[in-house]
Amino acid sequence: MRYIPGMPLAVPRELERRLSPYGRHLLARCGEYAGSLHADEAGPEHLLSTLMDDEACAAHRAVLHAFADPESISGEARALSAGIMVTGSAASLAFSVRGVRALERARELASSHRPEVTPAHLLLACVGELEDDLRVAIDAAGFEPAALEPLLGPADDAPWPAGGPLFRRFSEDSKRALSAAARVARQACDAAISPAHVLLAVLQSEAELARAGGISASRARLLLRGRTADPTRPPPREIPADEALEGFLGGLPEGAGSLAMLRGFHAGGTPELAQVLSRHRMSAALLERAQAGFEDPDPPGTASTESQAAPAEPRRGLESDL
Repeated sequence: MRYIPGMPLAVPRELERRLSPYGRHLLARCGEYAGSLHADEAGPEHLLSTLMDDEACAAHRAVLHAFADPESISGEARALSAGIMVTGSAASLAFSVRGVRALERARELASSHRPEVTPAHLLLACVGELEDDLRVAIDAAGFEPAALEPLLGPADDAPWPAGGPLFRRFSEDSKRALSAAARVARQACDAAISPAHVLLAVLQSEAELARAGGISASRARLLLRGRTADPTRPPPREIPADEALEGFLGGLPEGAGSLAMLRGFHAGGTPELAQVLSRHRMSAALLERAQAGFEDPDPPGTASTESQAAPAEPRRGLESDL
């Protein structure tokens, strides 16, 4: 998963001071992770994914020692996390910065005159959010935005209520197109769903739109080859911890590191995450034994990090499809 610098996690100072140096490092990483999912707040689910993604921490190595798969646990925790993403049976994948802008743009296009966001709105919005040279290439290939007007859906003079979940007014066809876009992104091995992935998914699934718009899925795929990933970085911002995460941190012992966090999750500090760990056969006895066998390294940037950090053990089990 992507971890984006410049997204510090804001927690009360008294909670942060209860943690070990590496525990505080993991909290900072948790903020970066929640920011990469476009979450408004960081929750316990983001923290568990952070532990499982950190190959150097004791919790990750203890899970490997138990022949469980950290990547699978991280993926299940991510599916429960707050954020703007597509969650499916195969995996959960967040939208990129431009991808989120395209979703918001599609919603704005539909909000004044249409009852819902259709695939036609998605197509128009995604072309508009491509990088300049790609947008010029799509237009030069014959794309005709005006021809999509009849396919935008029936006019509706009722204004949309302000706020609410982003996807509330997305049609079922649009939601299916977004799920297909997540598959396109995974097949391209891209880290997030970009406007290019959504554009390709819409053209592949909506033949009438492709004909009306004047550009086929195969032509668009050729123009976007090697350029589907979105490198745009989000602006720096502080990510607040939600109430559940603050409560979880407050229940940890003094000096808690990654193993104490993992034991807290398993003990039911967050019931859904305790179930995730139980499904992977993590037991209280195993975690108790791990306390004596694994230690967190020093945080990155400290003088003794390289000499004291425990070598990461080889991965076992399934590889993530993200």
